[in-house]
Amino acid sequence: MNHSVRATVAAAAVAASALAVTACTRPGEDRAIRDQEIGLATAPGVTVAVVDGLAHVRTLELSGTPTSEATLELWAQAPVFDLVLDLDASAAGTWTIIVGNTLADLALTATTPSGPATASTICAPRPTVCTSLVTLPAGRTTIHVAPSDAAGVAPWRFAVMGDIQDALPRVHEVFAAIEAEPGVRFVISTGDIVHRGREDEYQTFERQLTTLGLPFYSTIGNHELWGDIDRWYRRFGRATVHFDFRGVAFSLVDSASAGIDPTVDALLDGWLAEHAGGLHVFATHYPPIDPIGLRQGSFASRREASALLARLAAARVDMTFYGHLHTYAGFDNAGIPAHVSGGGGAEPMRFDGIDRHFLVVDVDPTAGAITGVRVVRVE
Repeated sequence: MNHSVRATVAAAAVAASALAVTACTRPGEDRAIRDQEIGLATAPGVTVAVVDGLAHVRTLELSGTPTSEATLELWAQAPVFDLVLDLDASAAGTWTIIVGNTLADLALTATTPSGPATASTICAPRPTVCTSLVTLPAGRTTIHVAPSDAAGVAPWRFAVMGDIQDALPRVHEVFAAIEAEPGVRFVISTGDIVHRGREDEYQTFERQLTTLGLPFYSTIGNHELWGDIDRWYRRFGRATVHFDFRGVAFSLVDSASAGIDPTVDALLDGWLAEHAGGLHVFATHYPPIDPIGLRQGSFASRREASALLARLAAARVDMTFYGHLHTYAGFDNAGIPAHVSGGGGAEPMRFDGIDRHFLVVDVDPTAGAITGVRVVRVE
């Protein structure tokens, strides 16, 4: 179809204007779209899909020999997830599946077209990196990755922290204090892991994670946006993630642009409806409304913040966790217990006497309750 130069230029101008408006009104849209691509990978003869994007595919390699040897390396963003592999005859054979950022008692069970397949698993030299060997035939295989206590009903604990930023070189001290707390199964983070979003900062963070014997599940903060966000996605996967573990639903939601993108909001509505009758923890970087009021530490839109809190309250969310403010604050928002924990090491808020810290959260699945939240100082 022919167009005049004038019409083409006009159309381009309209398109550019539309993109500019979209970029201004939906700064988190690209991340919301990119999240949907996490956990998907292909190679000759194989398709990989991690259900709900709960793990990021770091490596997918096949030997290409008649009897295949394949390596699949994943970075987990949840303690429990399912993985679907579609293999043709060229990809059938011995698979090495490496799961990083996982619990040390991980068990991998495979259901293949030929029936159950037994996997041998070793978690070494670090407890958060587990390697499994399993022989897979052609066809569709579903693999369930979970720790031994995934269906447990005994009381348990998790930790919460955020805002490491320029304290990356000494965050191992916080990690050591977390590990010293008995019964903690994993850490959830509200973001601002890095300070400027630089490559060397992400490298430092990965080195520091080798000192932590627990998984670290995180959303992103505004400081991750100071650099190329691809550096996050290449390593860790989604910016928004939702999972269930031992009677508790966790929604870790991207608010790095001081709001939540409508695409993510739609996902959240589904999670809220699904877990309206059970324990549900909501975590994001920005508090919707700044409980301290001494800085611009809340959503950019007060209307959006109020609407979010109303939805969380209507769904009977049990607790909310936030970061961004480099302090600790315990309060209620819309009747929901809330905690700001921004003590990962970033410059602390002046004059409040609160420095590095994290939270230990106690859960009792049989009682259907979060039974305690404790602030642990790190000197």
